[in-house]
Amino acid sequence: MKPAGPLLLLLHLLAVVQLTRARVKTSLLDLTNSIGSILPSLSRPANHSHIFYAVMFDAGSTGTRIHVYTFIHSGSEELPVLDNEMFHSIKPGLSAYAGSPEMAGHTVRMLLKVAKKTVPRLEWKRTPLFLRATAGLRLLSSEKARLLLEQVQHVFDESPFLVPDDSVSIMNGTNEGILAWISVNYLTGHLNAQSEKTVGILDLGGGSTQITFLPKLRKTIESVPVADYVAKYDISNSTFELYTYSYLGNGLMAARLATLGALGAGGMLDMRREVALLPLAVWVGVVHWPEWRVFKSSCLPKKFRDEWSFGGLTYRVSGDPDGPAGYKLCYQEVLKVVKGIIHQPYELQDSNVFYAFSYYFDRAVDAGLIDGVHGGTLEVRDFRKRAKEVCNKMTKHPPISSFLCMDMTYITCLLKDGFGFKESTVLQLTKKVNNVEASWALGATLDHLHNLKIL
Repeated sequence: MKPAGPLLLLLHLLAVVQLTRARVKTSLLDLTNSIGSILPSLSRPANHSHIFYAVMFDAGSTGTRIHVYTFIHSGSEELPVLDNEMFHSIKPGLSAYAGSPEMAGHTVRMLLKVAKKTVPRLEWKRTPLFLRATAGLRLLSSEKARLLLEQVQHVFDESPFLVPDDSVSIMNGTNEGILAWISVNYLTGHLNAQSEKTVGILDLGGGSTQITFLPKLRKTIESVPVADYVAKYDISNSTFELYTYSYLGNGLMAARLATLGALGAGGMLDMRREVALLPLAVWVGVVHWPEWRVFKSSCLPKKFRDEWSFGGLTYRVSGDPDGPAGYKLCYQEVLKVVKGIIHQPYELQDSNVFYAFSYYFDRAVDAGLIDGVHGGTLEVRDFRKRAKEVCNKMTKHPPISSFLCMDMTYITCLLKDGFGFKESTVLQLTKKVNNVEASWALGATLDHLHNLKIL
């Protein structure tokens, strides 16, 4: 009977193994259930569709933004369904690091952490990574822009993501307008073959501004000053002949410089270059800056005097303490920045719905015209009315931003005397469409995915 001891031990071990297996099975079941509660539920069975990801960096003049998109694609559809967007931004833009390109790489490296947290690790090597720079880098010298992009490319090559050919580049303004149009019309459901209407877009960045829409009249296409105002784009089995143009130097920040008379002026101060040349007393406020370095405008409060930076350069700006101020004089100043530069399309009918975003949205929020979360609709005359109020009261009632009078007046002038919109034209001011950032980034991503044969 001595074998009874080993037999009991064996039976005990078998029981432990069975219990362990049961616990493992229960743990896996719990893990599966918990993952199921985290992942987004699909609108169609998993065997009929697949989930994939894409990462797009928008390197703008005032900030760098990352968009991490999650798509669901069915083989029966040409365009995928956008399931989710993770968005994050950092200021300033890459152009601010023209004198220290390694900081541009650091900025991108920081933002890549968002992609790593959003995209499942197993999908990293299949997730394409792109960066497209806009007006901020277009305004730089080719050598400075090249050094910045080289730093970004180095960070991309070190990353665990899929890095296609030409993954880092400067995007031309025409593509910026077209791809923003693609984004908004995709999100509003106007890119399918059954849709008879589309919406136009107005994008106001820091360095450039874009207008893009699908004309209803042939004369709109035939009356453009040069062929660059017309572009054909194929998507979703349809060809669109668009009126589109990007005005470099007419973004909101560049327009400030032009209004102040600081574009190309000898008074521009590169603080990195000249800090060693100025006495310490200047930096501690003992000595005033030379008067020729101060740029004045009747669009600024009379007592306002400060430093303002854009594109890696810093300027001394102020109101005119001895001269008149207000909306009328301010309008005359900004009109010089717009008149004769912006082409007025033959057709801007009220039936065309236009979405306006970026600084159109931001300044409308600052002026109290729309809600900062939900946006809203405005007529062009609403910008004019609010600009008058801000400018004519800024001496007694300083606005939130000292540049609000100038910015609101410029937007009014750009819409009316620039593009030629009627005062009654209704604009849809938005930051997001269906909870997705309104910008060219989504359209660019769809375009790249199509070129890579991922769609």
